[in-house]
Amino acid sequence: MTVLRRAITRAGVKPVGAYQHRFIYRYCYGLVEPLSGDKFFVTAPQVNTLFFEYLLQEFSRHEPSVYKIIFLDKAGYHRAKHLQVPENIRLVYLPSSNPELNPIERFWRDMKDKVAFRNFPDESALETWINTTINNYSKEHIASLTGYEYILQAVSHAKNAMEVS
Repeated sequence: MTVLRRAITRAGVKPVGAYQHRFIYRYCYGLVEPLSGDKFFVTAPQVNTLFFEYLLQEFSRHEPSVYKIIFLDKAGYHRAKHLQVPENIRLVYLPSSNPELNPIERFWRDMKDKVAFRNFPDESALETWINTTINNYSKEHIASLTGYEYILQAVSHAKNAMEVS
């Protein structure tokens, strides 16, 4: 599996990079907290409602006393009618076709840049690389990538409102 990216070269010169003519798929579900830089990731062989529900269940068990709000796009598996959402999680759907509003999108762009032009001999090597790379992200780096000003302000206002209540 090779992820291709653009590269700066002289006019008329194509970038040189290793390329593999087979495909290995591994999907990564991720949640980030833009204020603190906390992260929660799960890898899976597919993208579908079943695995998304698994992510929600696992995330719910992580600090079960904390109420969690997750911003999502409107992908079909995020909105399935039979999706079971744990009681300590609230899903907030962002407007369609606006990935720039979703904090995780900058993280995914950074991850895709890191995987570009790499080859992996098998699915296990790819999954190991994904997990190692994600674990190497510091909280500060994640917060700097995902801390959109409008989200930081909204979280601050929400926390202040909760303290007043």
